[in-house]
Amino acid sequence: MVDPARNKPSKTSSYKNTVIIRGALDARGIDADALLREAGIDPLVYAGSDKRVPFESVDKLFALVVERTGDPSIGIGLVEHMNPTVYEALGVALLCSSTLRNFFRRFERFFDLVSSLEKATFYETDYGGYLAEEPQVEYSEQTRGVHADAFCAVALKFMRIVYQPDYAPYRLDLNWTPPAEQHTMYAEHFGCEIRFGADVTALHVAAKDLDVPLTGSNASLAFHNDQLAVAILADLKKQDLQARVYARLIEYLPAGDCNREKVAHSLNMSESAFQKKLKAEGTSYQEVLDATRAELAKHYLGKSGMSISEAAFLLGFTDSSNFSRAFKRWTGDAPSDYREKQSP
Repeated sequence: MVDPARNKPSKTSSYKNTVIIRGALDARGIDADALLREAGIDPLVYAGSDKRVPFESVDKLFALVVERTGDPSIGIGLVEHMNPTVYEALGVALLCSSTLRNFFRRFERFFDLVSSLEKATFYETDYGGYLAEEPQVEYSEQTRGVHADAFCAVALKFMRIVYQPDYAPYRLDLNWTPPAEQHTMYAEHFGCEIRFGADVTALHVAAKDLDVPLTGSNASLAFHNDQLAVAILADLKKQDLQARVYARLIEYLPAGDCNREKVAHSLNMSESAFQKKLKAEGTSYQEVLDATRAELAKHYLGKSGMSISEAAFLLGFTDSSNFSRAFKRWTGDAPSDYREKQSP
């Protein structure tokens, strides 16, 4: 029986976050693509797209990162190579904020574009305010600290770009306690008092810093990118369930066992609730299945050098002829003609 309490909107993370992680892993000589695939995130499928990564895959990836690096505090290092514009409209809007107060409000408003695994909330206080990380999922014990550290490190990196390169927060609270030998590293990175084992992860800011005019402030550019972010966020809220269905289909298609009932139950939903949610998003299971197969097929035939029979198998078709007919219906081309068009 499906647990009704778990029948909630899907929680996902932007694939752009894995782009940042990839840079950090490559710098450490770790095969990032192999790690992504092990976590159920196929770079070939996700690259260059706006697809979202389901919570389960994100948490598995973080666990693998900790395991391969042997560093439970890797969350701070993951943002070393972050370029703010990786977040496109949101990144530009944040860089154009007029003050840190304005920056925090924008960060809070649009954080779902980065991840819906946690909420970012800015609270004002007598001494200034704090940006809190409020998890919306149950992280594993192994990854809870990585998520908290990465959240604070990303926020601080933006703040040091828009405000002061050596900016130090008023205080940092972390909801976990890293190994004692790494406490000095935290103090050096954040440059402030740190409270480990706090109830809530939060980056605290003094009142004197909140309303200082920022040199990169650009009201018109910020407004333009805010509007883009609003549109993207509205579209995202419609497609969150589809992202999780997409991930399940990638997992189930090679076995040819991806019927609607199985996918619904894997997402802790009854089949009827699953159908209703997809209908509310303006689609159906069959439409998502066809779109997923079509997109994967184009990737397999256009970039991987995979044979037509191999592609048919990975997409759950019993034979190549059925696949070829479906592919022509999706694209207007036979698989061999499509491949020829993609050749340089």
